[in-house]
Amino acid sequence: MTKEIEQIEIKTICPICNKTISELWVAKLDSVIGVRYAYICIDCKNLIKITKEKYLNTADLNQILFSQSTIS
Repeated sequence: MTKEIEQIEIKTICPICNKTISELWVAKLDSVIGVRYAYICIDCKNLIKITKEKYLNTADLNQILFSQSTIS
């Protein structure tokens, strides 16, 4: 498994710690099941979401990361 970490700038509120954040960490995780991207709050260090896609547009990122997901 390989890992790469980068910071991206975003203006939003963390859904876990409820603080206004200006950056997120994005960890690229490459393993036998494929590439995944883990989005981590820079303030509280909690995992926000893991996705298959890397989002570069902050509007898309806000919509995807901070929307409520439903489990059926």
